[in-house]
Amino acid sequence: MKKLAVLFAALGSLLSPSAAAENDRSSIVTGVVDAMGPSAIGPLTSQAGPNAGWIGAVTLVAWRSDDGPVEVSPLRIEHPLGHGLPSSDPWMASFRPRMVVKIRIAGEIGKKGLWPFAKFAEYLGEADDAELMKAADPILNPPDFVDADLGRFVADRHLPDSFNGTATWLGKPVDLTLSAESRDALPDCAATAQILLKDALRWQAEAEKKIVENLYQLWVDEWRPEGTPILSQAAFRARLTMPAITIYEGGAFEMEFGDGDLFAGHWILVPGSLEEGIEDAGLAG
Repeated sequence: MKKLAVLFAALGSLLSPSAAAENDRSSIVTGVVDAMGPSAIGPLTSQAGPNAGWIGAVTLVAWRSDDGPVEVSPLRIEHPLGHGLPSSDPWMASFRPRMVVKIRIAGEIGKKGLWPFAKFAEYLGEADDAELMKAADPILNPPDFVDADLGRFVADRHLPDSFNGTATWLGKPVDLTLSAESRDALPDCAATAQILLKDALRWQAEAEKKIVENLYQLWVDEWRPEGTPILSQAAFRARLTMPAITIYEGGAFEMEFGDGDLFAGHWILVPGSLEEGIEDAGLAG
């Protein structure tokens, strides 16, 4: 723990003179880190602008302030880091998914959007709190979801709002994920999945068409290895793998195709919805 304290001190997190007065109103929060663990947001993805430093964030799924009662509304903790990716290393090393931590926050717990929010002041180490772990367990380890037609879906260990299963797509097994903000919405996701599966040939054809429209010429112009013959559009489509499919609430979905080494291993993401059809196709990863 001393090593972490030294690292945070090096980042200026303990604390600037202007922050000291705010820290006089500080309190200690004990909580269970969510399944994703800490994150560090760079200036290019931060709302603070391209010249801002990195922002560290971590979410506690079950927590208490000082010796108060257990709360299960997700508490987001943020902390300004330095400039450059290495500045995030101490922050990322301090938290692990599903661990119980004790931290000091600056000021009081407020709201950011709909959820509780606080500013980080000091890392106080791991903690032992059986009541918090009990409260966090159904959030971090939700029970399986079973659909009468699609079968069993198991909560993703890193994304407990996503439930992983399999399905048959054009005669071949594919990964099928149902992703919903609340468990009550999973039947809606399952209903969307069944509609897609019953008309798989159509959705596959439309997805491949959009991939060719958006990416075929890009491959020809920028990704085709020098000296390699130009594939026909049909041969280009044939290199794609069967998609992994994620279903969201409200009829939305995303199909994730393997690129068949056309784009150096980048996945091809194809979002769409039952209402709007296939909407786009682009590279990811």
